[in-house]
Amino acid sequence: MKTLKFKILFVTVLLYSITLGSCNMQDYDIQIPERVFGKLDILQNDLTVEVKDGNILSFEYQVTDAKDQIKLETKIDNKRFLSVLSYKYEESGWADISVFDIDLQEVVEKKNMNIIVEKHAKTLKKKFDVSIVGRIADILEGVPELLYNELGKKEYTNESTLSIFYHLAAFSTARRSYESRSRDCQCDVNPNYINGSSPFFCAEDIMISADWAYDFISEKTLVNKIADKQFNPKSTLKYLSSESGRLVSASKINKLLREELVSFLKNFSEKERQQLTNKKSTLSMVPMMTTRSEEVSWWEWLTYDLTCLIWGVTYGSDCGCCGNYSGLCHYCDVICYLHDHDCVTCEPRWYCLDGCVPGPC
Repeated sequence: MKTLKFKILFVTVLLYSITLGSCNMQDYDIQIPERVFGKLDILQNDLTVEVKDGNILSFEYQVTDAKDQIKLETKIDNKRFLSVLSYKYEESGWADISVFDIDLQEVVEKKNMNIIVEKHAKTLKKKFDVSIVGRIADILEGVPELLYNELGKKEYTNESTLSIFYHLAAFSTARRSYESRSRDCQCDVNPNYINGSSPFFCAEDIMISADWAYDFISEKTLVNKIADKQFNPKSTLKYLSSESGRLVSASKINKLLREELVSFLKNFSEKERQQLTNKKSTLSMVPMMTTRSEEVSWWEWLTYDLTCLIWGVTYGSDCGCCGNYSGLCHYCDVICYLHDHDCVTCEPRWYCLDGCVPGPC
């Protein structure tokens, strides 16, 4: 497997369930990343306290029927996060190949982590060729599930354990840069990481079926109008059609949709623009809101993400909103919609963290 993939395959009953505003996990075939099989040995584990001084995790992973090993040593001490990934081949000694040395105070609300990962990926590209970068990424992809099974939920969700995802994201980002023949190492924020419902992934590494996305977006934009006008994302659908049979980045789909939505809204008349900022008009624009008793203050409408109208999402607790909170939704995208579907049953466990609130979706 060349990239971290969460492959969601579309089935015929999904269109019907979307129309009704509900769905079932059986409508999806979720395939977790292929694993480079091996043996995991925990060397040191002190993770039962909250994230502060004294958190330590170290383990070794021996690849089955191969001569390479990886080792991770992570420690949080004096508000500094130090995570070292080492690699060993045959009888050679351990070599430190990836080091995250972070002042936790600099990572404000997790929003700077993608920038740190991007810089780290650039460093990896300078040090290693594509074969080494790809090999390490392949090995790391299957480790989180093994860690969850070995440590259990409580210790797995500790920041020291989840540091494995920073290394994975950096190697995945470097590999994407190699494969696209681009000098850029792009790692966009995954909103599910920000709200604590999933570990760290670059948004570009969350892949979905282009055919599923085409059918899903076509149905949603047909059912959910914006200020009584039909939004037809032609460019997005054209792109997905050209990628039929392939997996595409959910991040790219989000960008295309938002660009088209901005262009769409630019053509609104003054009266139509007023509809989007008028509480009563907005209430009638989204039929599902009339079935909810939750009161919404006037100022909240100013922060409501209009992209949510595409998905038919209104509240922070609705499936497809990035987060789970009271009041109106402030951000929606495809990644959050898929994550919410996965978290109807909180599976896979190593992917859906404590921020995952079980359905319905």
